[in-house]
Amino acid sequence: MEPAEYHRMAAVEERHWWYGGLHDLVIRLVRREAVPRRRPLDILDAGCGTGRLCQLLQPFGEVTGCDIHPLAIEATEKRGVRRVLRRNLVADDLGIEQYDLITSVDVLYHRAVTDEQAALRNLHRALRKGGLLILHLPAFEPLRGAHDLAVHTRRRYRRAELVRLLESAGFTVEFASYRLLPFFLPVLVWRCMTRAFPPRASDGRVCSDTARPCPRWMNQFLTRCVKAENRFLTIPIPLPLGTSVFALARK
Repeated sequence: MEPAEYHRMAAVEERHWWYGGLHDLVIRLVRREAVPRRRPLDILDAGCGTGRLCQLLQPFGEVTGCDIHPLAIEATEKRGVRRVLRRNLVADDLGIEQYDLITSVDVLYHRAVTDEQAALRNLHRALRKGGLLILHLPAFEPLRGAHDLAVHTRRRYRRAELVRLLESAGFTVEFASYRLLPFFLPVLVWRCMTRAFPPRASDGRVCSDTARPCPRWMNQFLTRCVKAENRFLTIPIPLPLGTSVFALARK
């Protein structure tokens, strides 16, 4: 993504409703996976970005972050993550049966991922038998907007497509759903309105609308809404629409 986006994300990621809601969902799913095992997990965050998720995953075991961009490596190390690797998910070796759990949050869609099937096979190979992949991606091409320009989106996904990709890579999909259902229509309208004139930063570059600050009261309200939806998703109850799609896939 645009280098400036790493700094914008790092500045808001700990308090912005979008990131907080996403991380809340991932942590709920990881906790559910960790409790029955009764031991620390070996965890890989594949495409760790600014490292906030790695930081939140540390109570569950030994966390390794990996990313291809030097700014991501630097930002993750600054968060105190001890093991951070520079890896290309398509071309580089991630290990063989090395991890109990892999998270990959908004990575596979990126234009730098030139072969998504190869990336998924690489993740499958790195998981131990019985290990879990938590995969999260942007949904529906009509929702493409300024955020996609800023973070270099190659494509957005539908649930059925994601399930097929995972199964072709050897995974068994346990659950797949869209998320952020209440936001689908507002985001669709906003993205259509701003597609021709995307928001720009002070340097003139297109910037993500996801990382834009919002009033404190609104941020708190939206955070509560997303966390309420997360409780349904972890029951689990699949949602028919949303701005993102995620899947739990087992090796």
